[in-house]
Amino acid sequence: MKFQMKANPFIICSVLMLGVSASVFAQDKKEGNIQNDDIILEKERKIVLQPQISRNFEPLNEIENTQKGRKMKYEFFDRKWESGSNTLLTTSIIGPREGDELISSYGPKFKNIIKIGAGNYGHTLLNGHFGFTPKENQFQGVYINHDSNRRGPVSLGNSGRNENEAKVYSKTFTGNYFLDGQISFKRTENNYYGRPESAFLSTPFIKDLDIAYNKFSYSGSISNAKKDVKWDYIASSGLTYLTNNYTSKEWIWESKLQGILHVNDNFSAYLTGEMNLSENTFEKANDRRELYRVKPTFLYKNNRLSLTGGLNIVNEKEQRLTLNKTRLFPLLKIDFKPTDFIHLFVGLGGDTYFNSYNQFTNENNWMAPRLAPNLLNTTQSSNIYGGIKGSNERNLDFELKFGYSEFTNLAMLVNSTLDPTHFEVKYANTKVEKSAKVFNMSGQVNYQTFDKVLSILKYDFNSYQDLAYGDAELATIDKPIHRPLMNLSFTNSITFKDRIIVSPDIFYIAGLYSFEKSLTPKAEQMDDIIDLNLKVNYLITKKFNISVSANNLLGKNYQRYLNYINQGLNYTVGVAYSF
Repeated sequence: MKFQMKANPFIICSVLMLGVSASVFAQDKKEGNIQNDDIILEKERKIVLQPQISRNFEPLNEIENTQKGRKMKYEFFDRKWESGSNTLLTTSIIGPREGDELISSYGPKFKNIIKIGAGNYGHTLLNGHFGFTPKENQFQGVYINHDSNRRGPVSLGNSGRNENEAKVYSKTFTGNYFLDGQISFKRTENNYYGRPESAFLSTPFIKDLDIAYNKFSYSGSISNAKKDVKWDYIASSGLTYLTNNYTSKEWIWESKLQGILHVNDNFSAYLTGEMNLSENTFEKANDRRELYRVKPTFLYKNNRLSLTGGLNIVNEKEQRLTLNKTRLFPLLKIDFKPTDFIHLFVGLGGDTYFNSYNQFTNENNWMAPRLAPNLLNTTQSSNIYGGIKGSNERNLDFELKFGYSEFTNLAMLVNSTLDPTHFEVKYANTKVEKSAKVFNMSGQVNYQTFDKVLSILKYDFNSYQDLAYGDAELATIDKPIHRPLMNLSFTNSITFKDRIIVSPDIFYIAGLYSFEKSLTPKAEQMDDIIDLNLKVNYLITKKFNISVSANNLLGKNYQRYLNYINQGLNYTVGVAYSF
């Protein structure tokens, strides 16, 4: 596939990332924390009830920021294929402030908060987070959320939506262990409104357009809480049960164990084991799916060099396809520090990613109500990457990464040929002998100055070659459907006089393609998306604050998915009380 976009954004963003990072390396070095080859800037974060332990794997959830409730999220991770972002109708393409409702404006001392809001498009909002500490070593909480629009961008109530969620969680520290668990229920309701205005005349009731998802989930974890131990671990397990208002349903049981054995100061052994069990029912047809992963790796490090090597062993089973296949992927990563501030790294690997109905409904609210039983896992047969990352250990860190991967069973969300308002899953490169080639450049810059400005710049560019669909209707298509070639986001939080917090955000998506069945099938390029958002939060007192948020300031009714236009300019006024 030829490169479809001009090189200017690609080059400019690369130079910008390197330039911004280099400009502050001359500042005085202050205390920071670099563990192995992963950059971790604490920036006054703390995990509630969790002691400071030597942990090298992923941090636990529910991390609070004591810095007046404003958190800066550092997300340097190995890029995966699946997308976790939801399609939001009320705000922007990506929820930049998701999770803020769990944090009061003045930190954990005022851990209880209730927030109400209203706006145009009949928007109503209610958030409540209530936490209490029955004992010094326990913390428990309840979270509720209501977020809906009575009207939408098309045919008033026919494009309305509704979301309700309730969650209960608990954290316990015993001295030897840290226990974390939560139970939640979430219901989302949307309408299949992706049709011309005149088509609504033949739909007698709004309920005829309705698609609703009910999701029950439970998760829990146990981890070591002792400091300076040779063997460190965290074990987690969770169950998700998803149904819709038709006959489709799916349950997924996921378990994971991560362990680290510190042999000495230079040598460590890692072991990761994962299990995914799933069963779905579509059109009264059941399918049992399983995926197991064992990943033993070894790490050697000194002051300037770290070397990681191991194997990723993945076994997948599929009842419908009578599939039972095991793949081995070699893992290697070399990280070199020429200076105290810079890391150069290269690596190779591969993986198999578990695709599920739950994942696709998170990406797209308008999946076909009775999805055909054709769920396949995506295999990344090879992944070669390299890049540079660094930190001045004070107020800036960055990463710039280049990668080349080959995939089979790439999942694309395509408008159904039976009803173009519904979306189905189509797979590219289902034949092993021909893999899709994906070139990727991604980067991130995080900057904070004087506790007044928090800024995060993210960039992700993809170029696809040798795409080939197994579906006969898509046989002539060589473009990724509804998978953007470029994502760019710039999110900020600026504080004035410790009372006014202004959060301007910019999102840009380019290189989107769609497909609809026609006499001459071809992929159509969709318009680029520019989304500007602004939120102002005024802290009247330590317990009371008011906020105003305006989204899609340009008023563009863009389409992230074909036929589904988003709201134009929308705003919400809210008040919050913390106690």
